[in-house]
Amino acid sequence: MIRLLLLLGIVAVLIVFIRWLFRQSRNNFWQWIAILLAIGLLLMFATGRAHWLVAAFAAILPFMRTILALLSSVPVLNRVLAGIGAAQAAAEPSGGQTSSVQSRYIRMTLAHDSGDINGEVLEGKFKGRALNQLSLEELLQLLHECQHDEESVALLQAYLDRVYADNWRQQAGPHGQQQTSSGSGEMSSDEALQILGLSPDASKEEIIEAHRRLIQKLHPDRGGSAYLAAKINLAKETLLAR
Repeated sequence: MIRLLLLLGIVAVLIVFIRWLFRQSRNNFWQWIAILLAIGLLLMFATGRAHWLVAAFAAILPFMRTILALLSSVPVLNRVLAGIGAAQAAAEPSGGQTSSVQSRYIRMTLAHDSGDINGEVLEGKFKGRALNQLSLEELLQLLHECQHDEESVALLQAYLDRVYADNWRQQAGPHGQQQTSSGSGEMSSDEALQILGLSPDASKEEIIEAHRRLIQKLHPDRGGSAYLAAKINLAKETLLAR
């Protein structure tokens, strides 16, 4: 009876942990996967059960480059990876501070705590719908629809990169390679406040802290985009120069 209760407790904890894991940003998700794999390997070595794993790794090491190339070309694997990203984007938004970036077609929301991004379509065929409610095919239709507006293209490509990594670009064709706005230029104080999620009376310390939280989550090196990073940096510069 005690073993059964212990097993049920472990299962419950695993379910809660998995649900929490899928609410993390893509970067945090893969960091936790790497940590869990490392812990598993350490336990196997500590208990003397890793000898077969070492032998298997040594056997496949000469063929690793070929194996990775084959795996990257498997459509099913690409769909699984894209599905993981979509599941993270569709998770409930963080209850913490949020901010927004708006273009003609899209109003994008940025969650400071988790780094998750979502958005609402403001114009066109999908007007009124959230980005995480659209399939990849619908998102690519929206990308084609707003191709003449650089700001909208930049925001949508940032969302696609965040959720689907590079898996969407081949399917998008020429629209996936379209050059996007750099995010540089002039910015009003109101727009800067919206991007950093601040009130008009925000202090210098609050501006710097909001910028730090956002840039940590949305920097290109952490799964963000150069466009969003440029907008966040420009917002900070605009508000500090007031």
